[in-house]
Amino acid sequence: MQHHRPDHPAYVLATLLFCLLALTSHAEAQEGETTEEAPLYLEARAVEEPIAAYVGRPRSDYRIGRQDLLEISVFDVEELSHTVRVTDDGSITMPLLGRLSVGGLTKTELERLIAGLLEERYVRDPQVTVFVKEYESKKIAVSGAVKTPGSYEMLGRKTLLEMLSMAGGLDKDMGREIIIFRREGEGTRRIAVNLEQLVYEADPSLNLVVEAGDILYVPAVEKVRIFVTGAVKNPDLYEVPRAEPVTVLKAITLAGGTTDRAALKKVQVIRTDANGNRITLVVNLKKIKRGKAEDPILYKDDVVLVPESFF
Repeated sequence: MQHHRPDHPAYVLATLLFCLLALTSHAEAQEGETTEEAPLYLEARAVEEPIAAYVGRPRSDYRIGRQDLLEISVFDVEELSHTVRVTDDGSITMPLLGRLSVGGLTKTELERLIAGLLEERYVRDPQVTVFVKEYESKKIAVSGAVKTPGSYEMLGRKTLLEMLSMAGGLDKDMGREIIIFRREGEGTRRIAVNLEQLVYEADPSLNLVVEAGDILYVPAVEKVRIFVTGAVKNPDLYEVPRAEPVTVLKAITLAGGTTDRAALKKVQVIRTDANGNRITLVVNLKKIKRGKAEDPILYKDDVVLVPESFF
């Protein structure tokens, strides 16, 4: 007896006839049956856009910039696969191909460029893959009075508040403004933003959109050190913002005020001048409190000494 292979024409024809008879019998059986509910039909519809369009669509329109680190792979040609950093002029150097200008290209455009050059000269139908390992050209530096200063990648649209959040937020010693240093042409533009209005008043017009390569600097408040000692309740070293002048009376108030044995008429301010000479000023704190004498403003590293009265 002769047996036919599954791909033999006779075998295929017999299979088709069997399926057709089975479907016909099933349809005849259905005609004689009645159901309360109408049968459910599934309709196949064509999608508006073919799957190939999604597969071929690039995942990102990110454009390669200077100092980006690229991992370039050529399938089955290990000699051409390597990792390279984009130079400041926007170029890379590849084996066999030499120097290529890649700045401003998307990942897909660079893959096509390399594949085209390789096919013209060396490799038939090359399969090139470009992976951006480090987005250096999309980094923004945040420094100064923030909790975690450093460089942060900016993929997508970012604002000042978002970048400050990425840097851990503002430090307690922040100043009154944030400065953006932005490259423009051959120079650098300085943009100052009022932090109090941005953060505490939530002025949306000040929440500027940052750009790749920006440097965000939050100046810290410069502190002035004042030493208060002697007949005060809390003798110590105190640091106060330079922008807020500190007088003798204010410094003594920071130290908790004077004790009962303080000689208010003989308070001393000990100061070292620019030449290293020591100067002592005698201040009558009692008159200052009564408004009958001027309250001197203290300088950096001044020492306020409140002597004790022995009578």
